[in-house]
Amino acid sequence: MTELIWSFAPWLAFLIGARVGSLYDAVAAGVGVAVVVTGRAIMRRRLHLLDVAGLCYFLALGAILIIIHPGHLDFWSRYAQAGSHTALTLIVFGSILIGHPFTESYAREKTPAALWDTPEFHAINRRISAVWGLAFLAGTISLIAAGSTGDRQVLLRIIVPVGALYLAYQYTQKQTKQARSPAPAPTGPVPSGYPSHNVSSELAPAAPPTGAASQAGQNEMSFDNRPDVSPGTTAEEEPDT
Repeated sequence: MTELIWSFAPWLAFLIGARVGSLYDAVAAGVGVAVVVTGRAIMRRRLHLLDVAGLCYFLALGAILIIIHPGHLDFWSRYAQAGSHTALTLIVFGSILIGHPFTESYAREKTPAALWDTPEFHAINRRISAVWGLAFLAGTISLIAAGSTGDRQVLLRIIVPVGALYLAYQYTQKQTKQARSPAPAPTGPVPSGYPSHNVSSELAPAAPPTGAASQAGQNEMSFDNRPDVSPGTTAEEEPDT
């Protein structure tokens, strides 16, 4: 989750900047943090979709503001947060539609490469990405409502968007823990072609015998190691003392 938080950092910086400063301040904060995040990702060779999307989005928004230089900056400021949430919603759902959920690149960092192409891996990441997309969609609707009215700004601009993202984060944590926990042994009938016992027990070294089984094994070994006394032969007598 650390890498995912880094990828969201430019968007969070923009949202905070839009609340405490002007739209230009918010865009500058988004660009600055996006440059840091992208540079860090390139140095670590872990560049993600959200890293590139964040840098491109805030550079494009800054260029538009410089070129257009809108006179009604207040209107832009009211819907700036909704615009960033809309962009994230489209990015997340778009990644699902093209078959590459945005969370897969983060999951690969903690998952063996042999599992990357399994149906289970893709299914889990589709669900997690879909939940994040719904969280951004809920935030988008709330922020649009906040821009169109002057009432309940704390609820619409902070509680609802942040709460939706928190729920998505909690869902991601839950799914990650379930995916990493060992699967329970099957209790129903075993399909033909599958072993009806625990295969891992065959791969593990056998435990040494204990208790009565160990004593019986030792007696058997001592019996087998006695000298062979065939009919017509006598064992070597011990010398008289």
